[in-house]
Amino acid sequence: MNALYEEYQRAKAGFQDRYLAMLKAGGSKRHKELLAPFGLDASDPAFWRRGLSIIEAMIDELETME
Repeated sequence: MNALYEEYQRAKAGFQDRYLAMLKAGGSKRHKELLAPFGLDASDPAFWRRGLSIIEAMIDELETME
């Protein structure tokens, strides 16, 4: 869930409370319901682009270490 990590990095107010509520829900809710409080939708291609941008940034950082 790199898109969720990106949301955390943006440090929106209340992230911690929403995240803990998501964890408490466990498997009792579907992913769409779990991601909704974060404004995320896994059926939206932008969700996946956000996640992939995190990986891309990590790769770019590793490449500068060479």
